[in-house]
Amino acid sequence: MGLISKLIGIALATVGFVLLFFGMNDTSSLSYVYSFLGLLVMAMGFALLTAGKPKEEKLPPPTITEIKCNDCDFKEIRDFKKGDYILKTVEEACPKCQTEMTIEGVYMIREETQKYNV
Repeated sequence: MGLISKLIGIALATVGFVLLFFGMNDTSSLSYVYSFLGLLVMAMGFALLTAGKPKEEKLPPPTITEIKCNDCDFKEIRDFKKGDYILKTVEEACPKCQTEMTIEGVYMIREETQKYNV
């Protein structure tokens, strides 16, 4: 949405405010109509003002899976695959003792922000 839509939004919000003002000060039976139209036009104006480019979606942080052998102390860390959950038995056999392995943990790697000491 560009500058033109912002200007139209400001104009509609202003016209809506004026209509609402006249609706509040009018004693005739049209005061409800002016008030309702004022609110409606103001809502459309503010919708145009606040509309814009969608925010960039941040990619989720990288996730890893920790796999551990059930018999020996072998541990492997690999990228997360869809369907991984803790205590799931993995199809791959342990490279040391050839027994089955289990997922011991699923972790997200977070980027640490730099803290400045002043």
